[in-house]
Amino acid sequence: MGKGTNPLLRKLRKKALYYNLSAENQKLILRFLLVCIFIAVLLLLSALFTWLLESNGNTENTIESFWDGIWWAIVTIATVGYGDKFPVTFFGRLVGMILIVIGFASLSVFTGLIASLFVEDRLKGAKGLKQVRMHNHVVLCGWNNTAHYFLKALIDKKMESTEVCLLMNETPEFFESIESQYPSLAISFVRGEPTQEDALRRAAVSNAAQVIILADHSLQGSIADDRSIIVANAIHFLAKKDKITVQLSNHENKQMLQRIGINKVFIWDDLGGYMLAENIADPNNLSIYTQLVKNAESKICTCKITDEFYGKEYGELYDHIYQEEGHIMIGLMTREPELELDTIFDDNSSAIDQFIKTTLSKSQKFFTENKSSIRFNPPRQSIIQDSDQAIILR
Repeated sequence: MGKGTNPLLRKLRKKALYYNLSAENQKLILRFLLVCIFIAVLLLLSALFTWLLESNGNTENTIESFWDGIWWAIVTIATVGYGDKFPVTFFGRLVGMILIVIGFASLSVFTGLIASLFVEDRLKGAKGLKQVRMHNHVVLCGWNNTAHYFLKALIDKKMESTEVCLLMNETPEFFESIESQYPSLAISFVRGEPTQEDALRRAAVSNAAQVIILADHSLQGSIADDRSIIVANAIHFLAKKDKITVQLSNHENKQMLQRIGINKVFIWDDLGGYMLAENIADPNNLSIYTQLVKNAESKICTCKITDEFYGKEYGELYDHIYQEEGHIMIGLMTREPELELDTIFDDNSSAIDQFIKTTLSKSQKFFTENKSSIRFNPPRQSIIQDSDQAIILR
């Protein structure tokens, strides 16, 4: 008997590991399945015995078939009691009494297990201990004032449908306060340190559209940057590097992230300095920048250029976008394709080539460089390349 159940238990454990279920949840689900099997067997046996004992009856309420027995057993165990079919013999009623007593107890256990699963799932979600089941969401690692403005901007920009997962080591009360401040946003919580792989997997960073690492303002500038770099190092093994954005305090630390292929770095002092300088040249610049980033109706974005415009002039594409879509094209972004090891070494390479490929992969010396080139307002005669993307003001 034990050997026969081993394959089933192994399959259940594999499924549990796949869905990242805790040991307690595994026990609850196993009990749930056992109770379901017990109730099913109880119904079948009760229907079978009742049918055999009552099939010779001659009234309209007689249980004449096995299907009648199934119907009566389900109605009885569910305490519905339609009364259209019922046993009339002594032994048939004895089976019914046994079914009522055992079935009622089993159904109570069944209901309690279902309630336990839902309650525990809800409690884990509130505590930030639940596995996130999302794709193309935004993972926010850490918390500071930037996070508040980020969530507020999602509402102002009418992006409430964006799913956000907050990954930080805070109390459930903190999570509840954030949820109450932004009730219109789809916010999930994962409690844990962003440097720990378990917390990162619970936040599903590998499925995220963007992972944003915020500076810990409770720490000094250099220490906060060190922490952000450590978090980025932990995440870049699970998520694509072009999906990771890091907030730093010191511009000099940017190179440390670029060494591992993370190029999306924003530094408020750096950006603010350039904006202030532009405001000296034109006092209206700061107002224009502020209005552009806060306006819900307009935004700057990139879009793919259709194949028909490859090899044609920039002016032709500019006129097409304005006439057909009513948007203004303000430039081009050229992104060079990334060079990967698989493009250099194929499966048919020699043994020495495969050794070099393996060594380079383990050494992590290959990192993605930021080879995107942005050209604002290029000459109308510029030729569109297949690596270009259009920069649009909508």
